[in-house]
Amino acid sequence: MAAVTNGVTKITSSPRGAAGMLMHFVFSALMLCCPLIVCAQGQPIPPCGREPVPAYARPDAPPNVRTLSGDELVSWVPADCTAWPKATGGLLIALAGSFRFGGTSDKLLARFGAVSGMRGAHYWSVTDKDWRILITEASALRTPDPQSRRANFSAQELETGRDAFFSQTDSRSTGEVVYRMRVRDKRPTRLVLEMENVTSVRWFFVSIFEPQEMKSLYFLERLSGGLWGYYQLVSANTVYARGNEASFINRTAALFQHAIGIQPESAAPFAR
Repeated sequence: MAAVTNGVTKITSSPRGAAGMLMHFVFSALMLCCPLIVCAQGQPIPPCGREPVPAYARPDAPPNVRTLSGDELVSWVPADCTAWPKATGGLLIALAGSFRFGGTSDKLLARFGAVSGMRGAHYWSVTDKDWRILITEASALRTPDPQSRRANFSAQELETGRDAFFSQTDSRSTGEVVYRMRVRDKRPTRLVLEMENVTSVRWFFVSIFEPQEMKSLYFLERLSGGLWGYYQLVSANTVYARGNEASFINRTAALFQHAIGIQPESAAPFAR
């Protein structure tokens, strides 16, 4: 497996045991190099009243990415605006890019509310060495019950502090997973959204993520005119995440591309 520390790739051992072998199959990362993304330096800092780390990449460039694991992650102090506790292990990814968009923040928020639009989204599989479907099924929900399917959320329904639930089926896991989405901040020039898994992520009979072990924070802010900054923090708080940075980076990149309206197959792969 490969891990990134301060932008340098190093090889780590694979998880042991039956569950580890399953994770090796599910999130196999044979070799992580960064020819197409910038592996940034420094502790991740989200855009909460100061310049983010990593910095926003140019809109015509791949996003900047920083990963933390092991002692680096344990020593990381989350910014107050995340309201996250200190990490105890696993993997943290910070991705920062920018994009041009002439619409309103409500129009951007509607992209997140259009949950079913994630169906068929692609990412670059380091295992298959090809583009692969990331989400095979997705639906908005009225409640955390996966049977309570409903139409997509409008921007008006995603009020600040209100929980919105949705389900997704991942091509690399077993069964539906229910997620909670909550808008933390909603202004004409800034959006902050949080998402986390409500139910376990499983591979056959093995739970690879317990509830709330997979969290994401999205920061979108207008930088100038029609230029927006995009910053995403992903916390995979499980022992199985470490050593699989390439797979997680590619999945995070796929979400970035979907949010800004890029077809992943039209761009070069991120981590190979």
